[in-house]
Parts: sequence; structure tokens; C-alpha cells
Amino acid sequence: MRETQSTGYRVRTLAIYLLKILVLAVIYHLAVRVGLSLAYVQVNTSPVWPPTGIALAALLLFGYHMWPGITLGVLVGSVLTGAPPGVALGMSIGNTLEALVGAFGLRRLLGFHREIDRIRDVVGLALVSVVSTAISATGGTLTLALTGRVTGGYDTIWVTWWIGDLLGALVVAPIVLVWATPPSFQANRRAYLEGGILLLALAIVTWYVFSNQPPLGTFHQALMYVIFPFLIWAALRFGQRGATTGVFLASGIAIWGTAHGMGPFSRESLNDSLVLLQTFTGVLALTSLTLAAATTERRKAADALQQRVNDLVILNDSSKTFLNSSGLASIYHTICQLAVTRLGADAAWIENTGREGAAAEILAACGIGTEAITGLTGWKRTSELQGQEGYRIGTLERKSPYRSYAVFPLVLGGEPLGALTLLSRRDSFFTGDRQLLIQSYANLAAVAIQNTRLIEEVRRANRQLHALSQRLIRAQEEERLHLSRELHDEFGQLLAALTVQLGLLERDAGQPEIVRDRIRGLKQATREIQDQLHRLAIRLRPASLDHLGLVRALEQYVQEFRRQYNIDVEFEAVGMQDARLPEEVETAIFRIVQESLTNVVLHARATHVDVLLSLRDNHVVAMIEDDGVGFSLTSATLEGHLGIFGMRERVEMLSGRFILESAPGKGTTVSVEVPLND
Repeated sequence: MRETQSTGYRVRTLAIYLLKILVLAVIYHLAVRVGLSLAYVQVNTSPVWPPTGIALAALLLFGYHMWPGITLGVLVGSVLTGAPPGVALGMSIGNTLEALVGAFGLRRLLGFHREIDRIRDVVGLALVSVVSTAISATGGTLTLALTGRVTGGYDTIWVTWWIGDLLGALVVAPIVLVWATPPSFQANRRAYLEGGILLLALAIVTWYVFSNQPPLGTFHQALMYVIFPFLIWAALRFGQRGATTGVFLASGIAIWGTAHGMGPFSRESLNDSLVLLQTFTGVLALTSLTLAAATTERRKAADALQQRVNDLVILNDSSKTFLNSSGLASIYHTICQLAVTRLGADAAWIENTGREGAAAEILAACGIGTEAITGLTGWKRTSELQGQEGYRIGTLERKSPYRSYAVFPLVLGGEPLGALTLLSRRDSFFTGDRQLLIQSYANLAAVAIQNTRLIEEVRRANRQLHALSQRLIRAQEEERLHLSRELHDEFGQLLAALTVQLGLLERDAGQPEIVRDRIRGLKQATREIQDQLHRLAIRLRPASLDHLGLVRALEQYVQEFRRQYNIDVEFEAVGMQDARLPEEVETAIFRIVQESLTNVVLHARATHVDVLLSLRDNHVVAMIEDDGVGFSLTSATLEGHLGIFGMRERVEMLSGRFILESAPGKGTTVSVEVPLND
């Protein structure tokens, strides 16, 4: 089945190709007949040769593979006009080679635009045409010489042949190319009226100049220059379409008049008259084409400049709008909304890039619903191009309501912040200029997103600092109250008991047995006071941390913690031995372990805790892991845990790294890594 379809497709393609070749050959043959009707110096040589322009335009429009149509047209035209086979073959080779060389030179070497909208296109067309037509003229003259068909001078034949082919390339080829290319603007009724009046005026003036017998005076000779203002008008107002049409019209009327022995170029020899006329027509064509190209370039430059100004206005207005947005949700929505209202997209949304294996999350959308965005994943992308900045441009298949899409990454400083996707119902919406605008807009949006994130982080940090400050004040007051109660209740009672014991000792000084009992009571009271002072000092700052180091202080603290709360705590120090660390590092690590174990008592409901302390690669690492209930690591949850915030602040002050890992039902792990300065 597939082989049958493939064969049918190849047959249709071949049939269409052969039909194109046949149509080109017929058109070329008709043009040959027109040219040969004006051959006066030699039956096969004419100063008016439109087939050259038709052949060149055909290869530029449809490709080099159309050359058989040129060869066939020359052969048929030459044979039907009575040319011998040798002459027909030589002329067909020369004319075909002329068209191939001209098309290759323009397309491959000069990057020719078929619209002829640049001055370089006009200059390139003139230079290439001079060379390619010289090939045909030389080949044709040699063919006539070798076959003995020359009836005049070789130089006259060569010049006539070359002038005819050159003017065909400069007059006929441009009008075919320009009118075969879609216009870049839409003409209104007024423009059509103006164009009609212009062509009518040009035709009347040209007919007047070339429809009268040449007088003896110079007045009529000067009238031919009156044609220039009308062609300048056509070039300035209507670009290459006006210029090529005007030149073609003026050239046709002038050729008709000159061929009938009228006009300022009329001479005794019609061939010389037509050669002079074609030289004049070449000047008209080059002047009009150059002026129209310059006008088009100036208009495009002005349009491009205005577009850049409009783009800057859009970016400036977008920047102002971003500044007035507060919060990530608001900035995401604003970015999508401006992409639709200011950039012209039909729909837009922002999604995060997502971690590996995780689905992307839609953060905001405009012009399209979230459910519709989800349905887009089933659409087949028919083509996709990767831009230099990492963006993607593509088209969608016909069944979708949208025709093209673009995905622009939101990246700042190498950090991905998301991706901006735009949809359009037009195929050619994402042009090169619009891609540059959207890329600039995406960069601006990335800056706005990052700034909003930083502002929210600063606000969150300020709230945490404010809460931490209040907590520190409360903790300070609570500690003072605790110390006051300890001193008043426990130490006050012990000192009162000690005073009573001393009084009793003084009273019973004469009774040795009672004195010894009193002294034992005093010793016991003194030891209790000493123990209470020791526990109080440990809570404030253990002396072992200053005298024995971090490892010994943690061993004592863990042992006391295990005894006091009846929780299984395993402590291990690897690579520490008796090494002492900087005072600020030892204090920070001790307080972090202390805070972590306090959180275990207050929140974790754990039965086992591992505390690991190690020294490696000039970094001290502490890890506290419990088997408690755990919790979810969300921004709101973390913001409420000031103890965690305090631990992170301690580590960051030492240029270290703080990592918190937890999940409901899977316990909590606190990891701290602090560099040691040499």
C-alpha cells in the first residue's frame, strides 16, 4: 500500500515538473518570437531580447532544475524560425548557460533578494547581468561564425546581442521577480488611484516623445528626459513595483515608436536606433531600480528604528509595572498579562522548571486556563528551532487552535527561575525582531522575579529577626526569673538551713556527739549548695567547654541529658582526639547540639538520638539524627521555628553550611559543616 502511494506521489511530482518545463518553454518561445521580430542586423540577433529576463526570473523563482524549459524554448523557437540545427544547438547552450550563470551569481555569490529591496541587489543584478549576457553574446556570435551564418560585422552582432540580452535582464527580469513576490504592504484605494494616474501620465508622455518624427531641432530631443520625473515618482511612491512597471511600460512604448522610425533615437538603421534606445532604457532601469531600492531601505530603516523605540517603550512600561507588583503570585500574573496585552501573544503562562522526575507546576497564566494548558501536552509539535539564548520556537499541527509557540527560559546568573511560554494563532508571529523583544522581556521578567524573591526573603528574615529578638528578650527575662527563683527558693532555703545548723552548733558546743552530728549536717548542706551551683553554671555555660574542649563538654552534656530525660543518646567523635577548635566554633557547635536535643524533647517524641562529631578536610562536621515524628519542610513551618533560624544564623556567621532534613514519620536530621581557618 505504501509503495503504491509512493509511486503515485513520484508520478504526480514528475508530471507537475514536466508541466512547468512545458509552460516555461512555451512562454520562452513566445518571447523569442517577439525578440526576433525586431532583428534587423542579423536574422538571429535582436537588440530587444525579453527571453533573457524570463529565463533568469524563472531560475530565481523556481530553482536551477527549470533549465530544460529554457533549452527547449530556444530549440523550438530557433527551429520554427528556420535556424539550422547547429545554430539552434549553439544558441540553446549559450542562452541556458547565460541563465544558469546569472542565477548562480545572484543567489549564491551575492545573496540576492527577489524583492530587489536593497541597493546591493540592483548593483549585483547589473554586474552579474553584464557578465552572463556577455557569455551568451560571445557563444552566439561564435556559433554564427562557425556555421557561416554571419551577414554583418562581428562587432555589430556581438554588441547588438549583448545589449538585447542585458536589457532583457534589467527590464523584464525585475518586473517578473517583483510582481511574483508578495508585497510587504497593503495598498488602499487611494494608492491604486494614484498608481493608475501615474501610469496613464507616463504612457501619454512616453507616447508623445516616441510617436513623432524626429525634427531637425533639439527641442524634441530634450523631451525624452521628461520621462525621468514620472519614473522617480513611481519609485518613491510605489517602490520596486512602481519602478519596474513604469520602466517596462516606457520601454514598450519607446520600442514600438523607435521600431516605426519615430522618436528621438530614430536613425537610418533601425538596429542602431534600437541599440541607442536600449542604452537609454538601461539608464532608466538602473536609475529607477536604485532609487526604489534606496527608498525601500530608508523606509525599512525608519520602520526598524520606530520598532526599536516601540520595543523600548514596551520594556520600560513593563519595568514600571513590575515595580508596582508585590509578591511572587502578583509578579507571575503581571508577566503573563503583559505578554498578551503588550507583546501581542494570544496566550501565555509561566511554569517552574521542576526537579528531575518532577512535573512542572503552572505558576500563572493569561488567555488560557490551566486545564487547557494541561491538554496542550497531547499536541504534536510539527517543527521546532532552538535559539541561541536557549529559547525554542515551533509550530503546531493544524487541528490545534494555535499555530505557533515559543518557550523562553527565565534565567538570571545561571539560575533557572522558570519558563515563559507564549502561543499565537499566527504562523509567522515569532519573527526575528519579535524574538529579540521577547528575549529582552524574558530577561527583564527574570530580574523582576529574582528581585521579588529577594524582597520576600528580606521581609521574611526581618520577621524572623524580630521574632528572634522578642524571643531573646523573653528568654533573658525568663532566665533572670529562673535565676531569681533558684537563688531565692533553693539557695535561700539551703542557706537558711545552714544558718540554723550553725546556730544549733553554737548552742550545743559543749556536747561533742551532738556537735559531730551538726557538722555532718553542715557538710551535707554545703554539698547540696555546691551541686546546685554546678548545675546552674552548666546551664549558663559549662566550664568544661572552656577547660576541656568541645568533645568533653558534649560527652558530659549528653550523659546528663540521657539521665535527666531517659532518652537513648549515642555520642561519637571521629578524628577529634584532644584537638581544640576556635572558641567561637566550639561554642556554636555546642549550642547547636544543645538546641537540637532540646527540640527532640519538646517536639520529636523520639526514643533514640545519634550525635556524630567529626573533623575532616579542615572542616568540623556535626550531625544530630533522631527517630521522632518529623515534620514538613515548608517555608511557613520553618518561619515559625526560631530555634532552627537561630542555628542557621550561628552557622552562617562562621561561613558554614546548615542542612535540615525531615519528613513526617521519618525523623529529623540536622547537619552542620563549619570551615576551620588556619
